[in-house]
Amino acid sequence: MIHRLPGDGTFDMEAAFERRFKGQPVSPGIAMGLLRVEARGCAAPPVRRILPTEIEEEWQRFDAALTRTEEEISGLKRRVEKVSGATEAAIFDAHLLFLRDRTLMARMRKELPARLQNVDSVYYAVVQNFMEAIRQVDDPYLRSRVVDIGDVLQRVLKNMSPAQQGSSAASLREPCVLAAYDLTPSDTADLNPNVVLGFATEAGSAVSHTAILARSLGLPAVVAVPNLVVESRVGLPAILDGYTGTLILNPTPETREYYERVQSEKQKAYEALVEMKELPAETRDGRRIRLAANVGFAHEFNAINRSGAEGVGLFRTEFFLLGGGKLPDEEAQYEHYKQLVEHCAPHEVIFRTLDSGGDKLPFEVLEEKEDNPFLGWRGIRVSLSRPAIFKEQLRAILRASAHGKVGVMFPMVSGLTEVKDVRLLLDECREELRAAGVPFDEDMRVGIMIEVPSAAMMSDVLAQYVDFFSIGTNDLTQYTIAVDRVNYRVADMFRPTHPGVIRLMHQTISAGIPTAICGEMGGDITLLPLLVGLGATELSVGTHVLPVIRFAIRHLNYEECRRMAQLALQAEDSRTIRALSKAVALQSYPNLFD
Repeated sequence: MIHRLPGDGTFDMEAAFERRFKGQPVSPGIAMGLLRVEARGCAAPPVRRILPTEIEEEWQRFDAALTRTEEEISGLKRRVEKVSGATEAAIFDAHLLFLRDRTLMARMRKELPARLQNVDSVYYAVVQNFMEAIRQVDDPYLRSRVVDIGDVLQRVLKNMSPAQQGSSAASLREPCVLAAYDLTPSDTADLNPNVVLGFATEAGSAVSHTAILARSLGLPAVVAVPNLVVESRVGLPAILDGYTGTLILNPTPETREYYERVQSEKQKAYEALVEMKELPAETRDGRRIRLAANVGFAHEFNAINRSGAEGVGLFRTEFFLLGGGKLPDEEAQYEHYKQLVEHCAPHEVIFRTLDSGGDKLPFEVLEEKEDNPFLGWRGIRVSLSRPAIFKEQLRAILRASAHGKVGVMFPMVSGLTEVKDVRLLLDECREELRAAGVPFDEDMRVGIMIEVPSAAMMSDVLAQYVDFFSIGTNDLTQYTIAVDRVNYRVADMFRPTHPGVIRLMHQTISAGIPTAICGEMGGDITLLPLLVGLGATELSVGTHVLPVIRFAIRHLNYEECRRMAQLALQAEDSRTIRALSKAVALQSYPNLFD
């Protein structure tokens, strides 16, 4: 039904009512702004209202873009045919058929007057709907054609608005709530929190690196929202509730008033916790725990001190190394690391060496796609296979250690051979710096990530070769119970309180050297009593959650947590373990669960 809208013609009645989308909350907070929609592989064009009298003019602009695109594709087909032959060029026949597809054109004729938006935004929405429908079919050949349709879509949009092409979530300028099919870790890392106030995605899970980065950046985020891209309307007022996992479009005045009140109350409560930043992270019976920060970006440096962190327990170097157009050299790395070390002095900064692969940033574009990237070329395996590049990073970290307290740790270690290999390279770097007269800390601590069951089971041996462990609970859970943590089909099976995971964590901590928790469990107030009771000596969490964790630690009793952890180690299922920890948490700091 179409109704009259004063001032600019008509509007779509469907877009006039409040609509709610439900997903999985992965980063808390409230975001309010206009909705921006982006789908896979192609940024959405800007949306503007048009008058009914402008419909024909917009259609002519669309038809001209189709003609230009047709000429481009035909020319491309001729060039490929000349170089590679008719068989290889035949793929562009499908592109040309889709370009003027009768069903598509009929849908455009219907949607343009119904939406009364600029034609490129309507075309984007219609084609994305078409692409999502094809993604649902069983035929793998048809599903593979989505890439071709996306290519056509980008060409048509470029020919309608050349100046708008090349935009992405990272280049947004107006404050908005972002809806997308998915965001890669690099997409998320590039988001400007002053512009993208929060985001919702169709894909993703609570333990994907996209979700982890959202929490690190303090961005409200919701994932696993069914049919989000197809059913969203660009430009509508939106509220994103990162506490309950709800995206609300066209909120009523009552809904907006409610969320403004919630946002204000949550902010006041959080600021009160930040005011406690000078207090030690110590349990009521005197158990001291180092509370450090997980960071990955320069813009987070100020938040380290603001949150009261005792330095950095995990600096994710891959975002600096792989976030630009080319790999930074040793000098650039040294300057970047030095800046962080000086900023955190006198506290320690622990640098995790390049951790690439899986759902993280790729180090190289591989000629052949890895069938099992989480079991493939990632973590320390990448660094050891590129020793010259690896040594540049090690020398840069060593040089930075001359300016403050520094530790280095290596990701995804599976056994002793890798530890010995990296220590040999580290020793070579030390010798090179000594020979050149370059200062560094001879006593810099060396540690490893415990993310693989084999490393946890060998922790008593590995402890003789390193100074500390840092348990990455996300990967340790994934590899222990064989659940891909970014696969929505098995997301409900990803349980960090699985008895097998908890026993491996206990075995690691029992090896007798300082052991930190730097995975997502460390920031979960429900599981905090369990981690304290298992004997973790350090927690490294996102700066935004750090004040909350400090408050919770100060309300725990270590002996009570230790007794509960002993019961948890005897439990037979994950629900029992979670319930044991939650009972202590609710008793110790009930106000944090309001």
